[in-house]
Amino acid sequence: MDLNSNEKKKNNDPQGLIEVVISEDEMSASLILVSPPGNKINLSIDDIITELNNRKVVFGIDREKINEMLKGGIYNTPVEIARGVEPIDGKDGEIVYHVEINKELKPKITEDGRVDFHDLGFITNVQKGQLLVEIIPPEEGIDGKTVTGKILPAKDGRHVKLRPGKNVDLSEDGRYFYAAIDGHPVVAEEKLSVLPVKEIKGDVGPATGDINFVGSVVVYGNIKSGYKVEAEGDIEVEGYVEAAELVAGGKVILKRGIRGMGKGVVKAGGDIVAKFAENCTLEAGKDIVVSEAIMYCQVSAGNKIELKGKKGFLIGGVARAGKEIRANVIGSSMSAATVVEVGVTPEHKKRLYEINRELEELENDWAKIKTAYNIVTRQSNYGINDIIDRLKKSEGELLEKKKALEEEKERLSLLVEKATFAKIYVSDTVFPGVNVIIGNASMKIKDKYEHVTFYNHEGQIRTRPYERR
Repeated sequence: MDLNSNEKKKNNDPQGLIEVVISEDEMSASLILVSPPGNKINLSIDDIITELNNRKVVFGIDREKINEMLKGGIYNTPVEIARGVEPIDGKDGEIVYHVEINKELKPKITEDGRVDFHDLGFITNVQKGQLLVEIIPPEEGIDGKTVTGKILPAKDGRHVKLRPGKNVDLSEDGRYFYAAIDGHPVVAEEKLSVLPVKEIKGDVGPATGDINFVGSVVVYGNIKSGYKVEAEGDIEVEGYVEAAELVAGGKVILKRGIRGMGKGVVKAGGDIVAKFAENCTLEAGKDIVVSEAIMYCQVSAGNKIELKGKKGFLIGGVARAGKEIRANVIGSSMSAATVVEVGVTPEHKKRLYEINRELEELENDWAKIKTAYNIVTRQSNYGINDIIDRLKKSEGELLEKKKALEEEKERLSLLVEKATFAKIYVSDTVFPGVNVIIGNASMKIKDKYEHVTFYNHEGQIRTRPYERR
């Protein structure tokens, strides 16, 4: 007999009455000894366990509790005598950094509201042979089991995604990353590299031409209009940036800011940190942190945009971030057209649709290659090895493309999941003329708001008091 939910069935045993209750999730079973005439049940523990087994209670049985019930004459009272085991998911793998690589750039705010950019420790120097990273492998999950014997599968921990890049040696067991040269460690596209550092003592301009470097670049002067600095690592500029172009695989820090004159562009795979930004384009894979103001710019950040310090103005242009935007003031009293957007964008949704379609096409192409491979390998014609090699090459290319698409899909899916949690925080004022967009909802500001947080509630923009960290 099987008993699920909280229903009860009696066993009219000549030696006594037993009721068994199995919980709906089958993680618990309770026993009721029904008082017979004379108030004594002539059953042994083994008799009861046999009856429990007959009713499919086969795991987690507590013999001691059954014995207590029999010896103590506990009748007509349900007592839990079997308990299942919940599955335990394995712990994910972990990256342990032995040097500061992904340090968070947080300039100090002085008492008068100014930002101190002098001691950021932007460039981390390592020596050849130095241990950079240790990979802690994931743990396997431990399956659970119900009282009825059903296996509850656990999830194994996930492997971390980090590969050795340029100038990095990997230990034989794949757990330890070492510097192969003296340089600056950088993580980009899930690869750890050690790159050399190039220092420009003066300006980037007619005397230097454009800069294109495999490592990180430190410019002690200004970057003049019309010039370009590219670095696979990080870019640090002590002076001003004019209508120039900066492209970094890692972070970009502009200690005095950028006046882009409508043509300046700064792109970073990691963070962008600046004193101010005017009439330019900023694109960061992670965070954008500006102390004074962002004015009439096109700004996008994978994670957050934060304006901090005494001013903290975001005026004009478009600012988009995956998670949050924080500012003291958004818009202006002159109703400057300003768009602030957080959460998943239509472009993300469109790209997810495209990725799913591309993955379907890849599966079809892969099936065709497998079919062709099976046919060809049964042949014995001259030149058949060349055909097999081409098929294997095509298969390898498909697998690489599939892996890249699946990783991009995972990243975009996480953005979609987080869209409803995205917010815009304004510690002082939001002026009319600002368009607030959060996920699939938008709101045109017609009246001034003060000390406010904007969020998305069931497809509509709502407000509540400003939330500090």
